[in-house]
Amino acid sequence: MMETRSARKRQPSAGKMFMKVIAALVLLVTIIGSGYAGAVFIKTQETLAKTQINIPGSKVSSKYDDVPSESFLILGTDETKKSKERNEPARSDVMIVGILNKKTEQLVLTSIPRDSLVNIDYSKYDVPYGKTGVEQDKITHAHYFGSMDKSNSYNGIKLARETTENLLGIQIDHVVKVNFQGFVQLIDALDGVDIDVRYAFKEQDSKRKAGTVTVDKGMQHLTGEQALAYVRNRHDDPLGDIGRGQKQMQVIQAVAKEAASFRSLSAYRDILDAVGDNVETNLGPNDYTRLADFTAALRNTTEYQLAGEGYIGISGKWEYHLDPNQLEQVKSNLAKAMQGQEVEPIKEETDPAQSTTEEPVTETEAVPAQ
Repeated sequence: MMETRSARKRQPSAGKMFMKVIAALVLLVTIIGSGYAGAVFIKTQETLAKTQINIPGSKVSSKYDDVPSESFLILGTDETKKSKERNEPARSDVMIVGILNKKTEQLVLTSIPRDSLVNIDYSKYDVPYGKTGVEQDKITHAHYFGSMDKSNSYNGIKLARETTENLLGIQIDHVVKVNFQGFVQLIDALDGVDIDVRYAFKEQDSKRKAGTVTVDKGMQHLTGEQALAYVRNRHDDPLGDIGRGQKQMQVIQAVAKEAASFRSLSAYRDILDAVGDNVETNLGPNDYTRLADFTAALRNTTEYQLAGEGYIGISGKWEYHLDPNQLEQVKSNLAKAMQGQEVEPIKEETDPAQSTTEEPVTETEAVPAQ
């Protein structure tokens, strides 16, 4: 296939996006281990029960399971409260796979670009647009089109999990879906974060209203909406995707600093509200305390980013074609991690400073043309 001039090589940032998506869940562990644990115990249990959903085909884990690892699929979606009330499908803009290696207490993270062209099996789902079998499609559409099958409320999550399992050759034990509004509420619950902003810009808000969020250059105390705009902004950033990755880590570090310093009971409750309203997972309340035994793995992480090349395909749409050799390397290492073996980073052969993974026009799109 002939490449356009916009074709690029890329290895996107895994750990930065992962921490962005699960920040609320990490703070839950903080609550469990804090001096306020007793005071908010009932609220915590109610919140965790509220987030728990029954995804078809999921297994129930126990602290007594003698397994070397557990795997997680983290989905960050563009869903809003109003779009959910209207039963509108949402795309998974963020897809991160985490493997908790219990034997080595290592956390292995793999980032999957949202526009990756993969095989999606629609044959078991009742979805429109002629999708009746296995076809190559953007992986973000697995959740999008799966959600159109109303036979089960969580078919979008189910199809996203199945597609990820087929791509990486591993079983996914747990799924956590977080929407961007949860990120906004989390930071607002902390009364904002202090960020040294490198450049001034305007960006859309969490409801996708263009140009509604303004952020000035220099040290700023950012609200939740401003912080989300900051980590999402790419087109104004001189470093492009690399700069966006740096900003995501910058904000997460600021969130961690704020979370470690506050001692407000009301803030804990606000954080729990942010989690309860914006997280869906098959993890149950007991899973959080069980997994808290492996928090040391957060300090022993290995990151993989699926690499490839993005360009306008024969369909006329922006597509990201994964590097098959690098994909096989990642799959091999993930299989080892699942078996309890320590794994090492894969040497990067691309220059991320010269690259992009996403369609360089907009972060929103209509129902995709077939």
